[in-house]
Amino acid sequence: MFISKRKHEPAHYMLKIESFSILSEAKTSKIESDVFEANGYKWRLDLYPNGNDEENGAGHISLYVVICDTETCSKGWEISVDVCFFVYDHIHHNYVTFQDVNGHRTRFHEKKMTWGFDKLIPLESFVESKNGYLLNDSCVFGVEVIAVPEFTQVDRCLLMTRPPAIMNTYTWTINKFSTVTEDVLYSEVFKVGKVKWKLKIYPKGHGLCIGTHLSFFLGVHDTASFPDGWKVYAKFKLRIKKHGPESDIEEEADNWFCNSANDWGFPGFILLSELNDSENGFLLNDNLKVEVEISVMGTLRYFF
Repeated sequence: MFISKRKHEPAHYMLKIESFSILSEAKTSKIESDVFEANGYKWRLDLYPNGNDEENGAGHISLYVVICDTETCSKGWEISVDVCFFVYDHIHHNYVTFQDVNGHRTRFHEKKMTWGFDKLIPLESFVESKNGYLLNDSCVFGVEVIAVPEFTQVDRCLLMTRPPAIMNTYTWTINKFSTVTEDVLYSEVFKVGKVKWKLKIYPKGHGLCIGTHLSFFLGVHDTASFPDGWKVYAKFKLRIKKHGPESDIEEEADNWFCNSANDWGFPGFILLSELNDSENGFLLNDNLKVEVEISVMGTLRYFF
């Protein structure tokens, strides 16, 4: 819970309670405020003056905001809001505010109609006169419910990772390469990090490189299962393995993969004449061995 102070009153609703001690001594379990409107929706405050026992809030003030009258909402409705609770400080003449400690937005939907704090303030602290919450046995609670515009609901967090070296490389052997008749070949699906990938090879070239080069690409697999607007970053090396002491042929790239570009690579990876020259050692017993190494990955996810 993040606690701060401010001078101006809550924008949406305030609830003043007189004779709080009588309310508390009566062991009233819950007080429901009248309904108020904010951002085109109807809400109410639920106050537990002795704490919400069902949520282990005994000995505290428990305070929640509840969305009401959702029967008229469309099927599958959902609203994201920033919620801030208020308690008036009569000594310093300001409002103590209470928000989620991480600033997380709250999503209300048909299975989540209530949100708040089980342990807003310890009762012992609340009734202590020096804290200013009670004056002449009266107190004031309030709330602001700020709807998050649709365009900000898709704010993301970029998570960058380095896959472990023993898990970041995939090798694919294509047997009887000279007899391949398909225009394009796909590897088996493999996983690096939390993303499934596949390699794609055009044995006789692709695009402007048809007939002159082998084309070699890395692609994201099963993109239909990804959320709208997905993006995955990868820094990777594509290589053709050599049989012998000489170095492999490799190219390095980095790319953002997305719906409109779910694979990336090199149309002119290697000349076919160079690939097929037996002295170069790329084909042993007519087998071609290719490899990808993904050294850095990045994924965009919702940050709340």
